[in-house]
Amino acid sequence: MRRETLLGAVTAVNLILFAATGLMQILPAEAQVGAGILRGSGLEIVDGEGRLRSSISILPAAAGEAETVLFRLIPPNGQPSVKIAASTASAGLSFVGGDDVSYVILEADGPKTRLKMVEPEGREKLIAP
Repeated sequence: MRRETLLGAVTAVNLILFAATGLMQILPAEAQVGAGILRGSGLEIVDGEGRLRSSISILPAAAGEAETVLFRLIPPNGQPSVKIAASTASAGLSFVGGDDVSYVILEADGPKTRLKMVEPEGREKLIAP
């Protein structure tokens, strides 16, 4: 008699679990109401072939330089074309042409600011106050 009661109880529990699982499949899934927050110490975005195309990273303080946050945009050739960097001491923005010889750097380092432009022929222009 005891064995039959135990088997009946196990069967009832199984039926309840089966019904709950079926209801979960029928009811629609709902997204979160509020926007979520993605947290981490870095972020990398890769293309369909697994190549790094964009990154946000934190570079630790080293050799007298402050900790820096660095954002990079990278074309398929792997050479960063756009960089944005910021630290407590300075901030900068650079654009590199497809030839890796022409580039523009806009920098604010403490009280000093400068704009440097370089063309493929080696011509360079520096603008500073």
